[in-house]
Amino acid sequence: AGEKKRHTMSGSDEGEEVLVLYGSQTGNSEGAAQEISAAIPTKLSSPGRPVTSRVMHLDDFLEVEKAGWTRLVVIVCSSYGVGHAPIGAQKFRDLCDEILGGGAGAHAGLLEGVAYAMCGLGDSNYTTFFENPRTIDEAMRAAGARRVGELGKADASGTGDFEQYKVIERWVAGVWKELAGVVEADPPGREVLDAARDRTWKLCLELFPDWRPSKFASGAVLPLLGVALAIGGAYLFKR
Repeated sequence: AGEKKRHTMSGSDEGEEVLVLYGSQTGNSEGAAQEISAAIPTKLSSPGRPVTSRVMHLDDFLEVEKAGWTRLVVIVCSSYGVGHAPIGAQKFRDLCDEILGGGAGAHAGLLEGVAYAMCGLGDSNYTTFFENPRTIDEAMRAAGARRVGELGKADASGTGDFEQYKVIERWVAGVWKELAGVVEADPPGREVLDAARDRTWKLCLELFPDWRPSKFASGAVLPLLGVALAIGGAYLFKR
């Protein structure tokens, strides 16, 4: 799993959280995600309205956080190989493929209430270099999420003003106003984001059966423990 960090303003009370989610094969997406998350408390907080941030793999967001959507997320993700998902984003890509392959409108409204900004990375030496970020972006919008700002497109083979790190820097500089607009607006009701979480998690359990709670773990351990204690108690009593 990738490194997860929480960023807050020094001395501030905990406030609204913005998640920064990434998938990274060579570390470039992870580095950009960490920098964005570290800057969010300073860039988006205001007096009486602190904003915090956490950064994590897209897959950890689904499996560990159980798709606990905040009203604003930032996604930084690359393509790997022939348009595939990189480390930490493979399950999320499966989810996106399901959303797009489910037929017109099959998952419309899944992510109602969620806004996101996205920067994609890749290498134009490969014809499919932007396929994974594009798929994620299309799936998010198909599921009812609202993208803010332009879709960043950072090419590892870019030169001059289009070197990858320069493109990322420009994208980050240009997206703060869009992000601020989201956190300054009236938030959706908590029930809206709870519903987005529940619908996403339900779909994840259909796609990834090994994520389902074990019946043995949930239903059999305590009864077996009780039997063991009873046997042990009877043995001690007889002694």
